[in-house]
Amino acid sequence: MTARLFALLNISFSCSIWLKRGLTLTFIAASFSAQSAPAEMGSITVTSSDASAGSASGTYVAAGSGATGRFTLVRNENIGYSSNAEITPSSGTRTNGIEIRNDSNTSIDRDKFKYTFTITPNDNASIHTIKIGQASYSVGGNSEIARQTLSFTQNSQISTPAQATIRNNPNIPYFYNAMGDYFMGKKLAGNSFSSNNTVTLPQLRFDSSNGGDSGLYYYGITALNGSGNSSSFTPTTNSSGQVSFASGQKRGTLPPMPTFTNILKETSTSPNNQTTYRALNVNDIIANNSSYVSYGIANADSNYVLAVKNAKTIILTYEGIMRGNSAIEADVVGETYNEWISFGVESEPLNYVFSGTVFNDNGGINDSDINVKKDNATIDSGIYNNTNFFNGTFDSAESGIAGSTVKLVDCTTNAPLETINTPTNIVGKYEIKIPIASLTGKSTVCLIEENSGSTYPIRTTNEKTVISLTTNKYNYENNNFGRVIDKNVALVLEKEQALNDCKIASLLPNLENQLAYSKAALSEVTPGQCIAYKITATNRANLSINHFVLQDVLQERNVNGAIVTSKLANPIHQASEYAADSVAIGNNGTVKTVTSILDPRTKRSFYFNTKYGSTHSNTPDTP
Repeated sequence: MTARLFALLNISFSCSIWLKRGLTLTFIAASFSAQSAPAEMGSITVTSSDASAGSASGTYVAAGSGATGRFTLVRNENIGYSSNAEITPSSGTRTNGIEIRNDSNTSIDRDKFKYTFTITPNDNASIHTIKIGQASYSVGGNSEIARQTLSFTQNSQISTPAQATIRNNPNIPYFYNAMGDYFMGKKLAGNSFSSNNTVTLPQLRFDSSNGGDSGLYYYGITALNGSGNSSSFTPTTNSSGQVSFASGQKRGTLPPMPTFTNILKETSTSPNNQTTYRALNVNDIIANNSSYVSYGIANADSNYVLAVKNAKTIILTYEGIMRGNSAIEADVVGETYNEWISFGVESEPLNYVFSGTVFNDNGGINDSDINVKKDNATIDSGIYNNTNFFNGTFDSAESGIAGSTVKLVDCTTNAPLETINTPTNIVGKYEIKIPIASLTGKSTVCLIEENSGSTYPIRTTNEKTVISLTTNKYNYENNNFGRVIDKNVALVLEKEQALNDCKIASLLPNLENQLAYSKAALSEVTPGQCIAYKITATNRANLSINHFVLQDVLQERNVNGAIVTSKLANPIHQASEYAADSVAIGNNGTVKTVTSILDPRTKRSFYFNTKYGSTHSNTPDTP
């Protein structure tokens, strides 16, 4: 008998609102129960902090892919601020980076602070990005106009150069008491101005200062000589057409040539007064050791983010640059009050990683066991009464096997994208790393396992696995491929035969005309007698055989040593089991079943009768 198996295996967080400096200072407590922007700064755990030194250290879990590491925060310089820095969190864990609030020392202007933030990633499988923002937790207070100078070093574990880019810089409302009428006043018809107009524009700006002079001025229109109110104020001009502060009302510093034409930044024709600080755009690069400017806004509105990719250390210098302020009659420069700054970390994998094991799917059976046989059809006891055998799953009792090659390929063309030979350091284990950019635009990739050796020739899984790429997922594990030795084949076929007189009514062995089926060879068969066959197919696997076809070629004289020709004879058992192109009664040829499913760990028998010899009648009584 010849039997063929056609099968597909179914793997079936009291901040303060500041008031500008005068004879007295009033601080008003504000709640910080609601979180202000920016978000996605990562989780920070502070294990040590010192407010007087402005330092902290601890661990982080990066936003994004969740990579981990350690951090240190060190204050390098502090001018014009209190010696104590309010650090949030001062201990324990918060989920949106670390925030440092620097409170004003009102006896000093030209305010400046500098911090170094350093990270040490726990592994080099991800690119870590240090993020800079403002007021991650506080919703009170506001920022002043400041120059921020940024220096950074690269994480040497990864060859990608460190680079600083603007991640976010949306339009937000400017804060009048930080910006003043230089920015927010407007010229009305005639010789009058309006004060404190609403301005909503990006916060971060290119630093286009000349010789370190910011060229930015704070003053209030209604503090000038003149008459009117904040909605319509007409300053008094001198013989040169210039405006000046009223006696005792010097609140700020006027820019050069303070005429009606040039007093406002937005309408000035003087190059020194014009708006030269253009907005930074998303993806604009901030060069190492260079600076940018942040404009004054309420902390609750701050949402800018600057990201330094693959940085080990960043040094941020923050210094006030506005000339004049609202609370002192002096030509001060760079007077700020309570200033917040935030640091965080995000991460993204360096590569996509695809991994798995090529394994021996024997359910833990010892391949050298004496009972490991191709023809062992016992499944209700013994070694094959095993739910882990040939199930397409890498189970704990199973081990990896050597000799395979796994390829990452294009699913349509099968063209390799990356190839790795298994095993690596663990037998059968493979890991394929491919740069994320290499798979840009792909929604799926495939893995193909190949093994040209003869030791494990039989697959228990498909040779090709389709992987759907998911946004923000870069690690695809447990893409395993199963094989077994040839003796652990899933299908066992047993052929039995019974001699009969061609007059039997049924082939079933339990009916009246019971046939004595035996695996033993028949002897003394003479032409004209019939031989009934019972072929039992046993699926020892814990997987379905979905496309099962059994076929048996009847013997033909002078073919493979046969001395006579056998033809199919009545009776037919369950004709629906046999294919339309199966041999007809009275003919020699191939007995063939219809395609069917052989369920896991089941048996199924097929029967047919043949007439042995060179003569044949369709009538059982007529030899």
